[in-house]
Amino acid sequence: MEFLLGNPFSTPVGQRIDRATSGSLESEDWGLNMEICDIINETDEGPRDAVKAIKKRIVGNKNFREIMLALTVLETCVKNCGHRFHVLVASQEFVEGVLVRSILPKYNPPTALHDRVLSLIQVYLCRCSHTSVTRASSCRRPHQSKYLISSPSQ
Repeated sequence: MEFLLGNPFSTPVGQRIDRATSGSLESEDWGLNMEICDIINETDEGPRDAVKAIKKRIVGNKNFREIMLALTVLETCVKNCGHRFHVLVASQEFVEGVLVRSILPKYNPPTALHDRVLSLIQVYLCRCSHTSVTRASSCRRPHQSKYLISSPSQ
């Protein structure tokens, strides 16, 4: 029934993302992260369901540990999944609505989270540059990207 109501953690990949991003984990579960990648790569609904679950874990979450674990899952998926996943996470909606939004000053993100998000955006510029949404001409010139955001002053 939860699936019909739109709970992104009720799908097979969503359940694993929920476990892989639990704030009670002592460290990343790399085996689980790779299992998530396998589901994304092997199922039709995997990429879409994974993006929904990652978005749900990040947006509006005040537990920065869970957000950091979600970013680790996201980075693992970007590096190990194919074009169907890249198109979704390199979209302007995801980059601005999830990643950039998570580091807005009103959320008072820790510097480590801010730096991690900026690093992920840079990874997108290099790995997902084949998508129509990415705004950089090459990963060697990120200063031309609309999404490059300076680090907070220390």
